[in-house]
Amino acid sequence: MPLLSLPGGVRMHYEVLTDASAAVPSTSSTSSVLDPCKPTLVSLVPFCVPQATDIPQLHPSSPVHATHNIVAFSPRSHGRTVSESKPSHDPFVSAADLAFAFEALQLPPSQLYAPGSICGRIGVAFTVLFPKLVTALALVGISGREAKTSTAGFKTLDSSMFNPEAAEDLHETLAELSYSLWCDHLTTDEFDAFINLLLRRQNPRTATRTYELCRISYLSVNLTPDALAGIRQPVLILHGEQDRYNDASVVGDWRRALTGAESVEAHVIPDSPHMCFITAHEQVTYHLSSFLCRHLPSSFPSYTPPAFSSALEAVSTLFGAPKARLRNPRNAESYSSLSDAEKEEVRIDLERMRRYEREWAQKPLLEGAEGVEPWEVEKAERIPRPKWCWSRRHDAYPNSPRNSQARFSVASEVFVQVASVQFAEKIVDSKPYIRPMSIAEVKVLPPLPVGAEGAVDSPSDSDSGSEDEDGGWLGRKDSGFVDALEVQPDEEEKEKVEPASANSAAQDAVHDIADGLTTVKLS
Repeated sequence: MPLLSLPGGVRMHYEVLTDASAAVPSTSSTSSVLDPCKPTLVSLVPFCVPQATDIPQLHPSSPVHATHNIVAFSPRSHGRTVSESKPSHDPFVSAADLAFAFEALQLPPSQLYAPGSICGRIGVAFTVLFPKLVTALALVGISGREAKTSTAGFKTLDSSMFNPEAAEDLHETLAELSYSLWCDHLTTDEFDAFINLLLRRQNPRTATRTYELCRISYLSVNLTPDALAGIRQPVLILHGEQDRYNDASVVGDWRRALTGAESVEAHVIPDSPHMCFITAHEQVTYHLSSFLCRHLPSSFPSYTPPAFSSALEAVSTLFGAPKARLRNPRNAESYSSLSDAEKEEVRIDLERMRRYEREWAQKPLLEGAEGVEPWEVEKAERIPRPKWCWSRRHDAYPNSPRNSQARFSVASEVFVQVASVQFAEKIVDSKPYIRPMSIAEVKVLPPLPVGAEGAVDSPSDSDSGSEDEDGGWLGRKDSGFVDALEVQPDEEEKEKVEPASANSAAQDAVHDIADGLTTVKLS
């Protein structure tokens, strides 16, 4: 697995995507893999896609792939990158990580592609601190420059995401997040799969990683007017018209803030959500490819060492931290924009997150979080299949009083009318699994209780349950289970077709929920 060992103990995952080898790790030097007759595009990989080539613009068939060398990086708390959560972390720290990666791979100044709001914030921070390494900047699904919530409001995520009182609290929060990213552009099965993907990555066993992602997304990250005014490169902004994660009105705010850019090209993609780089990939790929080709350097630049001292000077000037220029330039934490008081607050939060992780490590894995990463399939002795999915979450417990309860979702402070699932242990005659699960060995949760009053006997449950009759324990040869992503069913599983009546019932259930979700109104 290609990991770069960077200062501060960060092991950053990267992939070199070339015509000869798409998403195949290379053990040779990067310079020997890159085509010297092509420009280089550096891409950041957002947390909500399994791997780089799931981004259509980076796929081997993409025109961008045909014209560029592509190097894809996963920032901290994303994908396979391994790092310790630290109080000073912010987009500028992740930007310093990327600069160290440029140095390690001897990459030349490159065009930078940052899809998704979190990667966008990191990409902007990188361009601000290391302007000589970026020749053009492309952002898709941009964030607002200001915080989405207050610090006090952010802390309410403890009870819905980092340390939920009930499984359904996390299920509902992730469902709302999923809808804000995709709107109604996913099928029932795709929506189920995406929530299971988030459950595998953003569950309480990984509270510190989730906290880092949420903090960058929800709180202010010092993308000040002065910082943005210093960007001189040409900038492309693409944003979905239906983006419910960040309203399309932010496009005008960014255009007004980028006063020093060589050019600012902005397009709002019609009828598209935050994840428009996937749902409207043809339009996004066209705009991106056209932008990159129009802003190629006159000659392909050679490797330029990152100007770390100049970056510290920028931190000192932009964030009112005179002592920043005296910090260690070989430590990514030195580039943080956070004040000492903010760092202390994050330190306290991280201590609490680590406590949550320890406590949840002794509990059964939350429903729906079973699985392995796509790149771990060959290493897994057996692949656990999620027995819980969003569209059928209340089938087993239709009489639960929580099903019709109006709930307040703190994830983005909106009021959502949803249906929620009752815990198995609260249902008479059910048999909840109580043995703690380890990282390397996971027990598939018991089937939905068919003996409960009003329970639904689903054909799909009996099919999946038959996989575990030989003992139920699904071993792993590696220990990365807590970061797992969804694995698609193999061909044999795909051939098991459920009766039409079951499909119809599940479809009706998800339509009911979709109707409820579409009534979301910003507070």
